[in-house]
Amino acid sequence: MKKSFIIFILGAWGTVSHAQDTAYVSRDKTTALFFKSAVKIISKPSSDFDVDQKEDALITIKAIDANFKPTRINVQEISTAKIYHIPVEYSYGRAGRRIDVDGAAPLTVKVINSAEYNYSAVVTQLAEGKRRDVVDHEKTGGVKAWVNKLSLAGNRVFFRLDIRNKSNLPYEIDFVRFYIRDLKTVARMATHEQEIVPLITTLHKKTSIAHKQEIAKVFGFHRFSLSEDQALNVELYERNGNRHLYLQIKQKDLDDLKTITPARQQPANTLAANTL
Repeated sequence: MKKSFIIFILGAWGTVSHAQDTAYVSRDKTTALFFKSAVKIISKPSSDFDVDQKEDALITIKAIDANFKPTRINVQEISTAKIYHIPVEYSYGRAGRRIDVDGAAPLTVKVINSAEYNYSAVVTQLAEGKRRDVVDHEKTGGVKAWVNKLSLAGNRVFFRLDIRNKSNLPYEIDFVRFYIRDLKTVARMATHEQEIVPLITTLHKKTSIAHKQEIAKVFGFHRFSLSEDQALNVELYERNGNRHLYLQIKQKDLDDLKTITPARQQPANTLAANTL
């Protein structure tokens, strides 16, 4: 009897469940869920939103219909059998965020599936030194942002985003959104936007830029292309403020990207980038 009780307890630990923060979604913004290790979707009760497993440890959610009741998806971590219950609700204003589930590190350079390269050195190289070959820049309310020349390393496209605050009011970053959109589109319609999610980022949650401070953050994406009539839009949102910044990357910027040869990946599942 005692032996059976112990086996029951161990079995319960093997499928422990964890409640998570709500994932807010909308029809034109993709919300990304990053996990510490490989996961699988075990239930998705609603057809009102799309759930897509982009990588072993990355799931994206986007609404199809705005009129759905709050629900949840259940995701299981493969290595531990841990189950995450993730609430899903519709909210245009709060959608489009990156959620690091259960302490997933936003600075992790994930080498998943058949990845061949170690991108840590590439991230470090791009983050260091002064900005150069600026692709686009924008400023508002004493805050200015620059997108540096794009780079191709292995099968990833990288760019560096510099942000400087000259105002006396600290600039706290809420989130950065990336999507491809037709340049000729007048109305802001979800059918004309393709959200893309960075696989690699050095941007921390709750990043705050003080007076006269400047920071440089690096983002890495699956390799993508643009037509002459498209642009990759980069939107930088201020937390509890309205000093939002909007930048664009166009086809000519991709045609002129710099090539970096990354180091070959050593046998490992994940590599951690240094905190900036």
